[in-house]
Amino acid sequence: MKKLILFLFIITVVAQVRAQDKKVLPKNDLPEMKQSIHVAVADLPLYTQNFDHLKEHDVNSIINDIESHLRYIDSFPKTKKYSDVLLIKYFAPLRHFFLTTTNTTSLASSFLYTDAPYRFCMYNDTALMLHISALRDGDIYNLAKVTEQRSVKSALESCLLPSLKATDEFKTTDIKYIGLSVYYGCKDTREGAPPTGTVPYCLTYVMRLADLQQYDDGLITLKGLMATGEVYISNESGTDFTRIQMNTN
Repeated sequence: MKKLILFLFIITVVAQVRAQDKKVLPKNDLPEMKQSIHVAVADLPLYTQNFDHLKEHDVNSIINDIESHLRYIDSFPKTKKYSDVLLIKYFAPLRHFFLTTTNTTSLASSFLYTDAPYRFCMYNDTALMLHISALRDGDIYNLAKVTEQRSVKSALESCLLPSLKATDEFKTTDIKYIGLSVYYGCKDTREGAPPTGTVPYCLTYVMRLADLQQYDDGLITLKGLMATGEVYISNESGTDFTRIQMNTN
């Protein structure tokens, strides 16, 4: 009898949570994808301000920040937004992403952001997307040794693509697209080059999780994955971004 009562209680709680989620389902509080990328680009000055690692976040501080926000959501449930519902639902895979990325990729073990290291947003107003925009490349590329195009390819191959492995717990969710942004810098020590110092860039890669799953399963090549994805890069002023084509050969 006690087991039956406990079972009925659990069913009731789950039903209440689902009902509450449905009440918060309007997605008008989620930004559009390009708005989210604009926020990431606006944080570009952090890259050049943090060579001494003064304002960077490690993975533990990121997780603590997210958990603090979750406690706030729990304390004020009437102010809950759709993005809060999504955070509650996907906290575990988000935590897994930051822990796995820090431990297994060539990224620096620090992250740059002023507001949050992630945003739930909408891809073309039709599909749910997760944008993680706090990644920092540990390298500064010297244009005396590599071309600007090569520096973009290196940041993509050494940072963004390895980080995709940490998104594995999102592949069976309602999230249809994922976007990753990485900050990196270029300097030009060539003779006659203007003394601009290190110029920061923000590189963003957006793809369908279904395509990423096919790539992981060996059904499509990296070239095929890149062909279906979208790559955006900031301009040197750090105020806008443009879509570019990537050659993976």
